[in-house]
Amino acid sequence: MDGPSRARGGLEVWRAWDELLGRPVAVKLLTSARGDLRRAFREGVNRAAGLSHPALETVYDGDQTRDASGRPVPFVVTEFLDGETLAERLRHGPLSVPETVGVCAQIAAALGAAHRAGVTHGDLSPGKVMLVRDGVKVVDTGIGGIVRRARGGRQVRGPRVPGTAADVRALGAVISACLPAGASGEPAAVAARCLGATAVDGPSATEIAALLGRGDGGPPNAVFAPRKGLADEGPARATLPFHDHRTKVLRPPPPRRRRAAGVRLGAVALVVAIPVTAAVAILVSAPRTPALVPPPRAEASDAPGRLRPIVSRGYTSGEIRSDVAIGLNDQITNLETALASGRDRDVRRRAVNRRIALLRDEIVARQRERGLSPDVAAELNRALATIRA
Repeated sequence: MDGPSRARGGLEVWRAWDELLGRPVAVKLLTSARGDLRRAFREGVNRAAGLSHPALETVYDGDQTRDASGRPVPFVVTEFLDGETLAERLRHGPLSVPETVGVCAQIAAALGAAHRAGVTHGDLSPGKVMLVRDGVKVVDTGIGGIVRRARGGRQVRGPRVPGTAADVRALGAVISACLPAGASGEPAAVAARCLGATAVDGPSATEIAALLGRGDGGPPNAVFAPRKGLADEGPARATLPFHDHRTKVLRPPPPRRRRAAGVRLGAVALVVAIPVTAAVAILVSAPRTPALVPPPRAEASDAPGRLRPIVSRGYTSGEIRSDVAIGLNDQITNLETALASGRDRDVRRRAVNRRIALLRDEIVARQRERGLSPDVAAELNRALATIRA
């Protein structure tokens, strides 16, 4: 077994070989020592194992092993996904509108299938979506929220948002992150609806999948095209029985260097060590240079349109945590409502100033708890400084 592909706090992902069925698999181990999270992880794996959808990662098995110190470590065995994450793809720039519709319609359909079975994701983001040969795969459904808690993630302050509504809101953030800057039309409107999702008013993931399915971008798979296969990465790959496989991803990703993952030994039932140079399962995007600061003044109606892209870019680059992005978008929606109010000018000005102050407080609090980077916080504050009621 080779791994971990790239360890994120709370979860280690290893690439392994299933000797019984002769196939590559991914083995994901929860590294938290908390007993409640280990129990929740096993329960989440059991729920996810009952799901079946083309855009959902397939769960093969789940069990518990022990580390060198004897501590119990729960793990899940899933299909091995050969491709790249949506987060990695977005590092090269946004998708086109048809590509966004094709990809996000599949994500929404996968969420809808999970929600109908009573399973939520809990931590949907571009890093949890794999771009593979025939489309997309949403990974970590059922355990995403548990892994986020294991790595120290915090819940959104205020009233708790039910899991299905939180997933739909996260889907809205993913759609916004995929769209080109300034994009309008139905996909942008769908993203806005998602970001405002509630348990009472919806919309549901199934409804969003239907709305995106009406787009004019053609069938979802039409946005995928082949690129250089992983078998060309080096001699080590040639020893694998599946070395002839080729990966297809969204076009056109520019050339980039690959980094080999470190190797260490481990043992899990039905898997043995195999030589590989890299493993792909859960990846995060690297921070990007913040966008240019907008002009010093802005009309009231421009404010949300200028603030939301900052949040989307920060979320895509990993500089804003998913729950923080949702909370900021809620505050921006409240500011938009205050700006559009038809009340007396003085009353409206007070309401807008109050919303700006609340948004500033939110930025300060979230930066203090490291939920967003100082660069993104500064960019948001500069944009807020230009808003006038």
